[in-house]
Amino acid sequence: MKKYWFVYSLYWQEGLSRRASFFMERFRSLVVLLSFYYLWSALLTHRTSFAGYDRSQMITYVLGMNILRSLVFAGKSDEIAWEINRGVLSGYLLKPVNFMAYAFSRDLSEKSINLLSALIEVCVLSKVLGIAIAWPHRWDTWVWFIMAMAGAVVMNFLLSFIVGCWGFWTAESGGPRFCLELLLEFSAGAFFPLSVLSRPLQAFLQKLPSPYLVFFPLNIFLEKLNPTQITYGIMTQFLWILVLAGGTRLVWMRGLNAYAAQGS
Repeated sequence: MKKYWFVYSLYWQEGLSRRASFFMERFRSLVVLLSFYYLWSALLTHRTSFAGYDRSQMITYVLGMNILRSLVFAGKSDEIAWEINRGVLSGYLLKPVNFMAYAFSRDLSEKSINLLSALIEVCVLSKVLGIAIAWPHRWDTWVWFIMAMAGAVVMNFLLSFIVGCWGFWTAESGGPRFCLELLLEFSAGAFFPLSVLSRPLQAFLQKLPSPYLVFFPLNIFLEKLNPTQITYGIMTQFLWILVLAGGTRLVWMRGLNAYAAQGS
């Protein structure tokens, strides 16, 4: 574990050293947050609720959406394809490290920086604008919420890792990755609550892993789910993690065979 903690610490320092890109990324995140805040504030000006959310819940969803996007979708998995294409992966394979654990530690450093930044942004914005956040009323809500967030982080990492492995077969993985990430964020509820969509579309999306990345954890936080629905959601996350872990293992092993054949 020490070597992976070292990887985490190393990339944490590297992330903080890239000041220009860091501040530009946080500025972009703040602009998106303010845009969504004023959009939903305008929509709820003459309404008491929208899609089952009152004003306090909807604004809390928007703020939480910014935090979860910074945690769940942040990472460095886009570097995997580049490392494969440039042959950098060979250096990792020769070292006594598990590359997936290495990549996960690297991702966690990026997630930690983005999470801390997003929390500061939300706290400052809520104070400046006088936003009333809909905090949970029960202590066990926090336990379920943290479990759901952890499951979302693991699920998205596995999905990103699989996409990164496309580098074994093509050098043009940037475009498909961008489209997939955009579709994933849309269907995860990272732009708006999925409750605003039609029921058939909601039913279809519930069969995918994406709603359990943002929409499900935030609805736990807002206490809009009963214990049965929460338990079902956590179990669904766990099953998706097992499926994605198996798919990741399969893609990785086949990719290594193609990589070895190409390098021989």
